[in-house]
Amino acid sequence: MKLLERSLLVLSSLLLASSTASAADRPAVNTRLFGTRAIVACDPVEKSCGMAVISFPSGVSGLVPYGRPDVAVASMYLPSVDDANAVIARIDSGDSPQAAVDTVMAADPYGAYRQLAAVKLNPDGSVTVGQRTGEESSDFRCSVKGATYVVQANNQTTADMCRVMAESFDKARGSLPQRLFASLKAGSRVGGDRNGERSGVVRVWNSTDDSAFYTHVIAEAVTHGSTTAMRDLEVQLNRYQGGLAVTYTADLVALDRENTKVVKRALHKLGYYRGPMDASWPQSAEQALADFVWNNLFFEKPTVVVDGVRKIDGVLVNFLRDADLGALVGPTPGQ
Repeated sequence: MKLLERSLLVLSSLLLASSTASAADRPAVNTRLFGTRAIVACDPVEKSCGMAVISFPSGVSGLVPYGRPDVAVASMYLPSVDDANAVIARIDSGDSPQAAVDTVMAADPYGAYRQLAAVKLNPDGSVTVGQRTGEESSDFRCSVKGATYVVQANNQTTADMCRVMAESFDKARGSLPQRLFASLKAGSRVGGDRNGERSGVVRVWNSTDDSAFYTHVIAEAVTHGSTTAMRDLEVQLNRYQGGLAVTYTADLVALDRENTKVVKRALHKLGYYRGPMDASWPQSAEQALADFVWNNLFFEKPTVVVDGVRKIDGVLVNFLRDADLGALVGPTPGQ
């Protein structure tokens, strides 16, 4: 019997002495549940840190992600809040992320079953990373360390998952939350959790943007027990980031015919826009957008002209494309 199963069996026997013999034969934790993949990263330009995670069991949003604007830690396979907090504490005391992860896992009697990743945004703008996977974690496990990120996974249908996610993150465009999700989504195209992907979280922290007046969580998406978990995360991420965060230059997209139609259609259905539903963008459309934003979002999101091309926040476009219009506020008298 493996160390983890033996130790947990003793624990379950102590706690569940009145249980039937068949139940007592089981370890206290079904480790087969813990297939998970994640990317953890910091962006020195945006001064943000965060991660995107997809897994099978519900509760992943409370099990895996730990962090703040300058550090992010993902605790996986056999998650541990104590290990995650210990890694952050050691980083705060001066350890590198790798040294912190190595020390914490070496001291943990269940370290062989852990998978930990840590990424630190340093005061000088550099990013350092650390990662370790215990030798007793599940099959089809992998990890990749990049310059500003770590990808790690376990219990996947392919051990090539980490390479694909890392390459996608390197190629992705947009703000950190959008690139994290793009990496997670790319992984779904080559495989996934062997139990299925039903729950996930995207969470990014920042303390320098104007949104820090309200919160350091500038992007958040959570889903549990869903057969459309990836799609749920995408919709919720755009709703949260589009509604709460400022517009990032990296997220600007051309206000082309298709994007104009998406925005006009939503503004028209909500009662803000009453002009022609064509590819033009008159001042009345700009005013309608401004009125909608004023009534529903935290920060102004006007269109801007860059090198002769009118652009708009791409996160906002996606927000409006998938909007639950009944949850939004229509124009007020005089608008």
